[in-house]
Amino acid sequence: MQLIASQVPTLFAGGSKAITVNKTGEWRFLTPFKMNRLSPCRQGCLLDGEIPAWLEAVKQKKWAEAWEIMSRYNPFPAITGYVCFNPCEQNCNRTQLDQGINIRAVEKAIGLWRLDHYQPPERNKEVKKEIAIVGSGPAGLSCAYYLSSAGYGVTIYERSAVIGGMLALGIPEYRLPRDILRQELAILKAEGIIFKTNSALGKDFQLDDLYKQHEQVFLATGAWLARKSNIPGAESRYVYNALDFLCQYNQSRIPEVGKTVVVIGGGNAAIDSARSALRIAGVQHVVLIYRRSRPEMPADQHEIDLAEQEGVEFIFNALPREIIKTEERIIGVRIDYCRTEKQGLFVDRDRSFIKDCQSVIMALGQVPDLAGLGTINSSQNIFAGGDLVSGPATVAEAIKAGHCAAEAIKNVDEKLKDLSFQANYGDPVTFEYLNLAARNNLDLKQRDDNPVAEAERCLGCGTCNSCGICYLYCPDLAVVIANGRFEFNLDYCKGCGICVNECPARALEMKEEPANDF
Repeated sequence: MQLIASQVPTLFAGGSKAITVNKTGEWRFLTPFKMNRLSPCRQGCLLDGEIPAWLEAVKQKKWAEAWEIMSRYNPFPAITGYVCFNPCEQNCNRTQLDQGINIRAVEKAIGLWRLDHYQPPERNKEVKKEIAIVGSGPAGLSCAYYLSSAGYGVTIYERSAVIGGMLALGIPEYRLPRDILRQELAILKAEGIIFKTNSALGKDFQLDDLYKQHEQVFLATGAWLARKSNIPGAESRYVYNALDFLCQYNQSRIPEVGKTVVVIGGGNAAIDSARSALRIAGVQHVVLIYRRSRPEMPADQHEIDLAEQEGVEFIFNALPREIIKTEERIIGVRIDYCRTEKQGLFVDRDRSFIKDCQSVIMALGQVPDLAGLGTINSSQNIFAGGDLVSGPATVAEAIKAGHCAAEAIKNVDEKLKDLSFQANYGDPVTFEYLNLAARNNLDLKQRDDNPVAEAERCLGCGTCNSCGICYLYCPDLAVVIANGRFEFNLDYCKGCGICVNECPARALEMKEEPANDF
């Protein structure tokens, strides 16, 4: 009897469901594993944030998941989305194709989503221990967030009448909208964190006083002491240090500066001072003097560009010799040209000029003020971080310092075994290592204002970005879709490794499975 094809049971055929006759996974001795390799953006991130992971969540419109991932490293993405200088974007592999991902914009979108969807917790949770934090800047707020989330009672002592430290007093509102800061502080208060303002360490209380009410203390008092200048005339009435000027400006106590302002310095405080001075009514001209070249300025290059676009005049390779004044006012600054040589800075006194002005802002840097610390008892555990320890740094670095402090405090109290904050991920996934040839549908696209569309541009370097290449190439239908993600059904994976070879993001690796102990 001759068999007709239609009468023969079909055991192997194409389709979307795995065949249950032969479990080819029994042949396997190597298994594909999803990896989280180091992406260039994460390498550049000052917070060590899982950037590809939360971009992938935003791409799938899973905002709650994006916030959950983000909050492991950064509890204030709405703030950093405005003020971070985004070194992550400078490393983005996408720049090799068209334009790097606007990571900061997506970060801000996650932060704004969180502010809109925040729900206050139940207030009947048991408090583990009481912790005192001195300073309400980004380091103090970050430490407070992570300790409060872990069940600790937290009280923040702030010397000023304003909460937020450098966020409120040092960063102008055009860079950080005050409504965003107010919402973040309201959430921290809703979490049970207590703020005590007008409370200065060394004046209103001492360290010993804190230990009478709290088990641990974290010092995050920042670096608010301006470096002294030896320029003749620097003690004059209309000479301001940058932080004093910004504090007055940000509290609407506008300093008297006249029509022309000279700013001396090259850091971010100098740029903030120059841009803020331009916004004062009656100011017609702002000049920024820096002793080195433009590429050598430590300020963020984007902020420098914005200052220039707004009308700030830059004079590079110039050093102020003296501030010229009369008995009642400032009339100018005498400036010498200079250049950097191997032996140091060479000043050319034969090439000098006078810049007329009515006020000068000195942005020569800040140092921590240690006078209020008093005598430290060696038997007490005192934690410190942020600008107090590192010197002036970025908001992101301060947030990470606060997070590290919270983990250290928890380690002391809970005897945690693992205090490693940043894992060693090896070398970053470079553009050359990616297998973009497998993605024949990869479109060249410029940045998009829509955060979801922008997240879709991410190449997912070293992290699965749900491109589906493994699903398409798997010969055994061992890749399945579960909850919108591609997963392995190892019952049908025979370990051929095609998925690993074809993965565009290099997010897969073949490994031996752990041996089963019977």
